[in-house]
Amino acid sequence: LEQVLVIYNLALKDNNDAQQIKSAIYQIKYRNILQQDSRENNIFFVDTLIAKAKLPAKNILQNMQAEMFWQYLQNNRYKLYGRTKLTEEKSNDISTWSLDKLHTTIGSLYKASLTNELVLQSTKLNGFEPIIIKGENTRQLRPTLYDFLAFRALSYFMDDERELTKPAYKFIIDNPTVFAPAAEFAAALFTTKDTASLQHKAILLLQEILKFHLKDNNAVALLDADLIRLNFVNGHAVNEDKSKLYEAALKNIEEKYSSNPAVAKAMYLRAQIYNERGQEFEPLATTVHQYEIKRAKELCEAAYKKFPKSEGGINAQNLLKTILLPSLSLQTEKVNIPGQPFRTLVSYKNTKAVYFRIIKTSKEELKKTNGRDYAKMWKDIVALKPIKTWSVALPDLQDYQSHSAEIKIDALPVGMYYILSSPDESFSLQKNIIAKQVTYISNISYLHNNNNDFYVLNRDNGQPLNNAQVQVWLTNYNYTTSQNEDTKAENYATDKNGLFKLKKTKDYRNINFQIKYAGEELFLDDNNYNNYYNGFEQSVEAEPITFLFTDRSIYRPGQTIFFKGIVLKKGSKANETAILPSFNTTIQLTDANGQKVSEVQMVTNEFGSYNGSFKLPEGSLNGQFSLYDTTTKTSQYFNVEEYKRPKFFVEVQKPKGTYRLLDSIKVTGTAKAYAGNNIDGAKVSYRVVRKVRYPIWWDGGYPLYGRKIMPTGKQGDQQEIANGEAKTDAKGVFKITFKALPDESIDKKSQPTFYYEVSADITDINGETRSGTTAVAVAYQMLQLEINVPERLSIDSLKTITIKSTNLNDIEEKTTATVTIQQLKTPAKIFRERYWQQPDQFVMSKEEYYGYFPYDVYKDEDKVKNYEVADKVYDKIDSTNEAIPLKTTQLKSGWYKIIAITKDKYGEEVKAEKYVQ
Repeated sequence: LEQVLVIYNLALKDNNDAQQIKSAIYQIKYRNILQQDSRENNIFFVDTLIAKAKLPAKNILQNMQAEMFWQYLQNNRYKLYGRTKLTEEKSNDISTWSLDKLHTTIGSLYKASLTNELVLQSTKLNGFEPIIIKGENTRQLRPTLYDFLAFRALSYFMDDERELTKPAYKFIIDNPTVFAPAAEFAAALFTTKDTASLQHKAILLLQEILKFHLKDNNAVALLDADLIRLNFVNGHAVNEDKSKLYEAALKNIEEKYSSNPAVAKAMYLRAQIYNERGQEFEPLATTVHQYEIKRAKELCEAAYKKFPKSEGGINAQNLLKTILLPSLSLQTEKVNIPGQPFRTLVSYKNTKAVYFRIIKTSKEELKKTNGRDYAKMWKDIVALKPIKTWSVALPDLQDYQSHSAEIKIDALPVGMYYILSSPDESFSLQKNIIAKQVTYISNISYLHNNNNDFYVLNRDNGQPLNNAQVQVWLTNYNYTTSQNEDTKAENYATDKNGLFKLKKTKDYRNINFQIKYAGEELFLDDNNYNNYYNGFEQSVEAEPITFLFTDRSIYRPGQTIFFKGIVLKKGSKANETAILPSFNTTIQLTDANGQKVSEVQMVTNEFGSYNGSFKLPEGSLNGQFSLYDTTTKTSQYFNVEEYKRPKFFVEVQKPKGTYRLLDSIKVTGTAKAYAGNNIDGAKVSYRVVRKVRYPIWWDGGYPLYGRKIMPTGKQGDQQEIANGEAKTDAKGVFKITFKALPDESIDKKSQPTFYYEVSADITDINGETRSGTTAVAVAYQMLQLEINVPERLSIDSLKTITIKSTNLNDIEEKTTATVTIQQLKTPAKIFRERYWQQPDQFVMSKEEYYGYFPYDVYKDEDKVKNYEVADKVYDKIDSTNEAIPLKTTQLKSGWYKIIAITKDKYGEEVKAEKYVQ
């Protein structure tokens, strides 16, 4: 340390900035070794180095210190997230600091490190070789000291963790200019009252960086900064058409700088758009984006071929590997009937053929194999000799999506078997995937009722098995050997009805049955793990953890609660954590009784966070409410109380008349004191959130005729489309205007209704805040139809029905509708229930399938909605909102489909349908 101090003093004397910084770094290093609590103390030790330093060494040290504070915050997230902020924070003991003070300090230091920018921009990095970790593109992308420091600061400003208690940002990125070409973006003016917003600071810093590089002869540094800008604003903008703006901006860069290697990054980012869009593909529901991943693949191939050594080219190659990664899994019924073929559902991706092996095994061998470590278990299973092998060609749609198909497995004799499958004929354990299932072939089955009565039956015909021998086995955990141990308990013999009564015990028993009958045995084992081997990647993800935050700890009924979540996962080292982007979860709002009030789907952004809001219910029991992350099982509690007698109230009127989508909607509200006077000059903060709902017949969930597939855009999805501020006038009145923007990703044919929830918080001159809300329904159709008839009814009851028609505000609006009743053909056979999802691909024709599996569903012919129409028994134009007498004598027992169709005043077709039995 003394020698380092000598070097440091010499560097100060000679104004050698690089050696001054290097010796400062070594001082910190050795202090970490020699002193207790040196990591925290060193952060403040840098203050003494800054005080002695001159430009530009001072800027570098300030930038370093900001990063040290930022690193301290990340290493201590667990402690800081649960810490209460002090009224005054004057202590230099960093262990007592709140998140707010840390973030304020970090932001100030990064901002200070960029002062005297002209000097920094004219300072090349050549003289700072001793302190810079060299990279292949460092000199091109970060040619000056300004670039070096600015991008380090930018990485902090672009992170949204700072806004933990402000999930609804006051500064909103909604100006389309953020996607404009670099020169236009750099010249734009972005103003906000929220000067503390890090997003705003990031926008301003990006403008300065782009202005600096617009005059460069070589556009490499400009393009790198510009692509960082576009990626950032795409992640945070709330523009309805931001995806199109982002894609167009990337294409513009590719066309303008086609020969520059930096455009490979633009191509990679555009490929990411298509790849993410392709994830929305659902084989049985949403097929519009089926070939988007293929589009991403082709773009990645082009980027890598054109610029293989560029950063974008390498990233494109990595994405390409992910797209091409195969997958394979099996689902098979646990017990199948001897002498009869059975099915397995193969779910696959990027797999043109699947190879199968059937291996005879036993309970003893199964237990022995599962007791081995993961790698050895799979090695031993693959080495077992199969009794049958074959392969099946799978439908290859070349869309790089996941699909599924049912595969026939030939009949097997009684016994226990492994079913192995792999896209590689040799079942290699290197760069390969293997799926494993255990299935039992037996005529024996058993079932039990709510008591201790069990019935042993023939699996094929359901006949009781008389005098079947039943051995009960107990499974207990041995804490000495750390293993489960099986021991014999009592045994039974079934009577002529196949019945045996299990004895009652006070203690909980983990039991299993070994059943023998006529030389056959059924001895199930439900503890079969490791059914999937992935030779491409075997890393195990740590369990994610969510930190939930609310904008306050106590609310009044009817107020809006804003929340934010940060999802982390533990690293390999102690106290090490990492953020978890693209993490899907559901957040539920529960009331004081623990009942779910509402829920919303959430996906974390690139910084591992999500945010949203709920409107708290009015008129319910007050008390402790909570937010609950259903995936990570995390809760955040808060109180809902009438904690202050209000002096004024707010009313937000529902707009009169009807509106069409894209209309400008005006909402009027009033703030009035209980004493009768108007509240004038009060500040109004408002938000408009769009939610989507579908007609009842889209989501009936009727198990007998099958549930309609939900259209793109999930029920309950919400999007903030407007926000702002206003003031009450002398009459206490305020007005809010917004545009009724639809969600264009939702098919118009699904008849969605968009509900625009307008919430306003009014704060008077005394600081008291009251809230008011209303909702405006707007749809492509101005009417709603509902068929009022029970799902099951007698033939006579179907002779009178009512078609209810209302406007979007649920007010009855009489019209005429064409009412059609169709009698449906009931299938000639009863289908057996399918135990897995419906496949979307088929390797057998319908005739061949029925030949092997006469009582199983081939596709979806068991759903009532797919029954053929036998006859049209009624077709007439009638008035709605009054009983319609159906003058027909053709009604018979069976299934009927009722359809009602009308048009609204704009000529838009409105439809409702219902199935009844």
